[in-house]
Amino acid sequence: MIQVFQRQQFSIKRYRSKTFSISPLALRENQFFHTFPFPKGDITNNHYLRISSKSRGFTLIEVVVALAILGIALTVIIELFAGGLRLARASKEYTKAVNYVNTKMEEMDSQRTLEEGITEGEFDETFHWRMTTNKINILGVERPWEVKVPIQLFKIRVDVLWKSGPKERSTSTETYRTMKVQDDEKKS
Repeated sequence: MIQVFQRQQFSIKRYRSKTFSISPLALRENQFFHTFPFPKGDITNNHYLRISSKSRGFTLIEVVVALAILGIALTVIIELFAGGLRLARASKEYTKAVNYVNTKMEEMDSQRTLEEGITEGEFDETFHWRMTTNKINILGVERPWEVKVPIQLFKIRVDVLWKSGPKERSTSTETYRTMKVQDDEKKS
């Protein structure tokens, strides 16, 4: 048996102990009465009937909040990606600088003589180097008697400098090297 109840603008029908709400358009056009008896199969197939008024969709505020959350999340993801690219570029520059330092150290190792002082140069338009060589007194303190030491100890520091964006960056390496005293120094 079908029972009809009127509530505000919607008409509610009971059919076989199931409640359905009828759209106001169907009521206005008087098409409600053409929908019964229900077609064979599932009675929810009728486009004038809805199972409940709660399944209408999202409200405007829910859509705006969801879009705001999505916008914030995408901004954070893009910033993380940009930060990763900056770190990758900095890592590439440091790797290149360390390779230049190693090249300069190997070049210094191949020299037969060392002199105290500072020498500078550039590898390319971005990377510059500075090598500082200092003689170190092996005995530590000057003695009143003269002791001839057959070797000299040098402290060598190689700095590689480059400009990365607005910042000046650098890396350096220090090493010690011993050299035999040359014949002209032995005579004096």
